Formats: sequence, C-alpha cells, structure tokens
Amino acid sequence: MASVAPAILIKWFVIMSVSAIRLKNRALLHIGGSDAETFLQGLITFDMDRLKDRESGFGALLTPQGKLLFDFFVIPMNDGYLLDTLAAARADLMKRLSMYKLRANVSVSDISEDVSVLALLPSSDGTETLPLPGTVVADPRHIGLGYRAYISETVIGAALADATLVIDETDSYVAKRIELGVPEAPLDYAYGDVFPHDINLDQMNAIGFEKGCFVGQEVVSRMKHRGTARRRIVLVSSTEELPESGTEITVEKKTIGTLGSVGTHVGLAAVRIDRVNDAMEEGHFIKAGPAQLTMALPDWVSFRWV
Repeated sequence: MASVAPAILIKWFVIMSVSAIRLKNRALLHIGGSDAETFLQGLITFDMDRLKDRESGFGALLTPQGKLLFDFFVIPMNDGYLLDTLAAARADLMKRLSMYKLRANVSVSDISEDVSVLALLPSSDGTETLPLPGTVVADPRHIGLGYRAYISETVIGAALADATLVIDETDSYVAKRIELGVPEAPLDYAYGDVFPHDINLDQMNAIGFEKGCFVGQEVVSRMKHRGTARRRIVLVSSTEELPESGTEITVEKKTIGTLGSVGTHVGLAAVRIDRVNDAMEEGHFIKAGPAQLTMALPDWVSFRWV
C-alpha cells in the first residue's frame, strides 16, 4: 500500500496562521478507477458535480431506509477520490463500498498507514506558516474549522524531527467544533441510529436534494419537503460543570435529548426541538444530570425551534 500515497499527494500548500492538530480518529480510503465518480454519485448523499467548483465536500452513505451508516469528507485527487472517515468505521465502509461496486471499474483501498489527517485551525497571531508537501482543502462544513491537510507519514516524521511542524496536543479542535456547533460521530451521534436531518447534514451542504437518486434518497427528500425533522443538534451551556457525553437531557423528568460533545461549561446536544421550545415557553428547567442548561441554535442553521 505504500506506493499509493505518493501518487495522490500532489499539491504543495502554504497556509498562513495555523495550528496543526493530528486527528487520530480518522482513516483514509482511496476510491479509484474509471467509474469512481459515477459510482459515488449514485451512492452517497453529496452531489459529486459540486466538486467541479470546490475542493472538498462532506456527505454520507445511508441505508435504503434513510438512516446514516457512514459520513465522510470527499476530496478529488488526480487519480480518484479520497474519503476521510471515522477510523472505527473504515472496515465496515470498505465492505459496504465493495458490496455496491458490483462490476464497476472501481477500486477501494485503505491508505491510512501512509497518510495522516491534520486539522489546521486559524491562529490569532498572524505569523505562523506551515509549508509542507501534501494536499490541503478547506473544511466544507464551516469556515471557522479552517483546513484539513492530508500528509504522508514520512513527511510528518521529518517535519517533526526538524521542528518544521509542531503538533497541537490540546483539545482545541473539539473545543472549536463545540463553539461552532458542528457535530461529529461518535460523540454526537451513532451510525445506524439517526437520519441526516437529525444531525444537521442538510444544513452543511451534505445532501444533494436536486441531484437525483442515491441510497435512501426517497426518505430524506420526504423529510425535507414535509418539514418533519424534529430532532436536531443544538448548542448547550451551563454555569455548572456539564456531565459526560451520553447523559440524558430532561424536562420535568421527561427525556427530550442527549448530551454529545462536551467541554466544561459548553457542549452539543441532540434534542427534540419542539419539546425544547415548549419547555422554554412554559418556563420549565432543562437539565442534564444536576446541571441546568441554556440552549441555543448554531448561527449558521436555517431551522428554528418550531
């Protein structure tokens, strides 16, 4: 597999003002072959035609019933596409893609051992540069998440040795995600349990509603046109320390959601927005364990509490 990495890493980049965070929970699959674009277009939620005028996309593979099986970034390469996905799901994703390809001229290979994923968050000092050979793309979900870089392990090792690259070992990436209201598996949702609308994928340009058929398309389109999405990812905060991810959110002892990614006093939550609205209108406390919560919508979403 080592021979694959140099073939797909084709860009030099110089990103101004960044801190680099190694995303150890990510894996990389390379989708090659002459039918790769057509294969993905008929399978995933993201509209592959959008890659003609942008450098990256974010999408998902669903069940025929519209439930989320996997989500991933899609990056065009000179000989195919890169899928940046959750490491714990890579084996299942490879198996599923292989099942769907049938006789199509498509290859699926795992290049995670050769290439790593770095998140490059905007820095405040305006002085740092990061010149390394690799592929870098803007995070398509939110401008505040900066860039994602795909760099060979050989280059990273050399850059670390001569201090060209410094890895941020803090939780700054998760903190930034929470601040912006951008959810990720597995903390904010579990594969197989949610519809794309439940985790705001329709708000992140991850669903090509106009592109035609993809697996699960009928269910997802019906949810959009009927406006039936009631479970959403929202922002939560508390003056008290938040309990751990997975804690139930309650109103008058009735469960209305679950905590996802959490910091000390801020976090994300999957909730029934209609029940949150009712609680706020009626003046009821919204709680997660002993912590009383304040809820808000991310400023980039179009939905409202009702």
